[in-house]
Amino acid sequence: MKFKLFDENFVKKMNAFVFKIALPVLVFKDLYQEDFYQVWDTKYVLYCFLTTAGSIVIVTAVSYILKDKSVQGEFIQVAYRSSAAILGITLVENIYGNAGMTPLMIIGSVPLYNILAVIVLAFFKPEREPLDKKLFLKTGKGIITNPIILGILAGLIWSLIQIPVPSIIDKTVENVARIATPLGLMAMGASFDIKKSVIQH
Repeated sequence: MKFKLFDENFVKKMNAFVFKIALPVLVFKDLYQEDFYQVWDTKYVLYCFLTTAGSIVIVTAVSYILKDKSVQGEFIQVAYRSSAAILGITLVENIYGNAGMTPLMIIGSVPLYNILAVIVLAFFKPEREPLDKKLFLKTGKGIITNPIILGILAGLIWSLIQIPVPSIIDKTVENVARIATPLGLMAMGASFDIKKSVIQH
């Protein structure tokens, strides 16, 4: 951004590409390549789910002490969300050579991250909407159309059905998945504004 290689419009489109295409393909790749009949561990998946849920409950409770309630939704999100998909998988693969139990962590945690993100932003945004049917339908639509959740479902179903993957498709999926982390990090860095990150009193 400093050297004018990126501009705000480009970064916005790059963020959209990472969220709608690259990240869903990344989680799809890590899930469909696994044989869940062999590696499934219910206790581990429940541990990931309950740990994530517990952290969300804690930070939601803490958010009520904020004086500025307009940032409550954003505070909850940034407090509980990790980079499990964009950084976690890459880190594990670089250290151990493969994702190991990471796909099970994705099933236990990442859907909850994204479902709660939609719910939190719907219920805690500054312009609070009444808790009516319209809001619930809007929230439900946001959940079932979330690209990352769709990528997880597609990868899980593909793995369970054990559909053979042609080499050309496998290579294409792998190539798209590989750009999720570098593009995500570049978009994250380019969109960061130190002035906006400072709390104004």
